[in-house]
Amino acid sequence: MFVTRVLLLYSVCSTRTKAEPKGTPLDLESYFDALDELDAEERIVGGSDIPSDEYVPYQVSMQYFTRNQYRHFCGGSIVSPTRVLTAAHCVYEQNPERLTVVTGIRDLRDKTGQRSQVKEYVVHENYEQFVSSDIAMVFIEPPLNLDGQRSERLFFNDSSIVGGNREVSLTGWGSVHHFGSFPLARFPTVLQRLAYTTITNEECKERMRGVSDTEVCALERFGKGACNGDSGGPLVMQDGGQIKQVGIVSYGTALCASSNPDVYTRVSMFHDWIAQHST
Repeated sequence: MFVTRVLLLYSVCSTRTKAEPKGTPLDLESYFDALDELDAEERIVGGSDIPSDEYVPYQVSMQYFTRNQYRHFCGGSIVSPTRVLTAAHCVYEQNPERLTVVTGIRDLRDKTGQRSQVKEYVVHENYEQFVSSDIAMVFIEPPLNLDGQRSERLFFNDSSIVGGNREVSLTGWGSVHHFGSFPLARFPTVLQRLAYTTITNEECKERMRGVSDTEVCALERFGKGACNGDSGGPLVMQDGGQIKQVGIVSYGTALCASSNPDVYTRVSMFHDWIAQHST
C-alpha cells in the first residue's frame, strides 16, 4: 500500500549552490500562527523524556525569530563549532537573519544553552522535495563551545550502507500526537528520545512510493515514530562503541507513528558533500 508523504514539519535568502534545488519553502509564520492557537503541550510520538540529569550533546534546536521571541521549528546536529547539519526543507529559501541554533539544552525553556546566529547555509544542489538530497549545512557564529558534556560534535557513518534491523535512536522536540497537523499537534518542551529499528529499503519501498538509495527507513510498532517538528534531527546508532549519525529526519505520513515507515536522508551517501562543507 502506498501512502501520501508529508514533510515532518508544517508545510504550507541565503547562499545557494550553483545548481537549482527544488522545493516549497516552509511558511513559518503560518506555522507559528497555528501553534499559538494550541493550549496544550505533551511528549516524538511514543518517546520518553530525556532524564533531567542528562543532555544529548549533539542535538540542536533550530529556532526562528517571530513575535519578539525565538521558537523551535526543526532539529539538527553539530558537525563542528561553526557547522550544523539539518534537512534542506528546514532552511530552503529562509532568511538566515531570523534563524539561530541552540545547543546544550534539554528543555526549550532553559536559558542556559548556547545560542548562535545562522550566517548562511548551503542546500544540496540536488535537493528535490520528497525526492532526493534533503540535506543542508548551516554556518553559524559565534562558534560553539564544545565542552563534551552539554555540547559536542556528532560523528557520521562512513560510506558503508546501514541495512535493516539495526537498532537506532531518534531525538527531537516534535509533536507527540499521532495527528501531527494542526489543530491536533501537541509539542513538548522537554527533548524526547525514541529507540526503534531500521528496515531494508526493499521493505520500505513496499509501503512508501519513490524511496531511493539515498534514504534510510525506520519503523516501530504503531504508536511510535517521528512527527512534525522533528525534521532535520539526527537518527543515530551505536557503532564500535561510538554514537554515529546515520540519518536526518526527512518525511513521513500524515498520520505520525502509523504502520508506515519514517524516511531519513542517508548521511553515508553524502559523506563527501558533508566533508566538503565542514571546513
